[in-house]
Amino acid sequence: MNQIKKVSKKIILAYCIPQFAVGLFTAMISNYLLYFYQPSKESGIPTLVTQGVVVLGILTFIGFVKAVGHVIDAVTDPLVANLSDKSRNKKGRRIPFMKYAAIPFGLSALLIFCAPQGRPGLVNNIWVALFIWAYFIFYTLYMIPHNALLPEMITDTKERVNVYTFNSLFFVTGSALGYVTPALVGMFKNAGLDVLLAWRATFAIFTVVGIILLLLPAVMIKEREYVNSVRPTVSLMQSLKHAFNNKHFRWVTLGQLLEGTAMSFFQSCIMYYVTSLMGLPETASVAILAISIVGSLCLYPLISKWGKKSGKRKPIIWGCVVFTIAEFIICFGADMPGPAMVKACGLAIFVSFPFAVLNILPGSMMADVIQYDTLTTGINQEGIFSAARSFITKLGTSLAIMIVPSLTVIGAAAGENIGRMGLKITALVGGLFCLGAVIAFIMYREEEVLALIHKKGEGANAGAEKKKVTK
Repeated sequence: MNQIKKVSKKIILAYCIPQFAVGLFTAMISNYLLYFYQPSKESGIPTLVTQGVVVLGILTFIGFVKAVGHVIDAVTDPLVANLSDKSRNKKGRRIPFMKYAAIPFGLSALLIFCAPQGRPGLVNNIWVALFIWAYFIFYTLYMIPHNALLPEMITDTKERVNVYTFNSLFFVTGSALGYVTPALVGMFKNAGLDVLLAWRATFAIFTVVGIILLLLPAVMIKEREYVNSVRPTVSLMQSLKHAFNNKHFRWVTLGQLLEGTAMSFFQSCIMYYVTSLMGLPETASVAILAISIVGSLCLYPLISKWGKKSGKRKPIIWGCVVFTIAEFIICFGADMPGPAMVKACGLAIFVSFPFAVLNILPGSMMADVIQYDTLTTGINQEGIFSAARSFITKLGTSLAIMIVPSLTVIGAAAGENIGRMGLKITALVGGLFCLGAVIAFIMYREEEVLALIHKKGEGANAGAEKKKVTK
């Protein structure tokens, strides 16, 4: 793969800024969907969809629908990746997909929370299910091409760490805005809106901002000026088989599957941990999440430098270890004496490190594996590798989404949707998943991957210098 034009800082910014929108939408779906549609008595939100364990005797409605959404997302990943990898669009293989998916991606995120009836019933159930599934389809249509574009544009491993750092910075700041949702909801309620309109007005603002940012790369990046790729000619199944035959890809994907599943447990339950487990008001979550975000952002320069100096594997392993400990603290330390807010803030500081590491480095690690494959085969299959990884990790997320709502009802009092014991169990299970991620990342042989990349890079640079001298 030969770059036609050097990627400028403006283009890198245009590429990274949609992550702010993705952070907003992810906060809406991961942090508040379950809280909105399986409400605790503290939330004041009316019940809008069918409650209780109603699917196969073990799953809640919202858990089942969201899990199916993740399965749809996972299944469509390789299909979209294959279409993108083989696209002959004159404007490029990635940007056209992003352009047409941006608006429906944002609108579907909002409409999930706009069930038309004020009571549980079939109409609301169908509405929520359809827009959750639409959200995941359009997420795939936008994000698979977006993720595949970066390894094509940026081939230097150290520069790529910098770009993933900026990527993560935008995602975290977008998530941070999403995390102030309870404060914005409270502001709208104080202005006279009822609780449902307050939540929906907040999410409408997020949607407008998000769609604008998602459209920026389509306007600013002329893909053909920065990428000259060799399209794969093999079938979808052959491409997937090739990806999973790569031992480095298998270990990194397994690690990200387990770590991502653990993070899904945490994100789905954070509002419950704050309100039901620690007995704090909704608005306390804003300060707690702000502490963890600010703490992680302060660590970004250190993590980026560490990753460039000693590789990504070691920091990621330590990040997973610390996150495992944090989950176990939630499970076994929730009833320890002391002011709840002090304990919550201490935990927020503690998880700042894994948040920083796991936001920056896993994507860069996977990009190394993809570049390793490109250098050994001569074929650009960034899309299919990204999709294969997404397929596996999203199946894990689907498992988490199915399990979490069913666990949270354990120990619930009569007439309530959330049980204290169930919340502790979610933290324990999440910690065990992250412990498994530690083992998977230990098995990844990063030194072999980076050695080949550096060797090929030095060879290419030497060839370029020789060509200059000859001229």
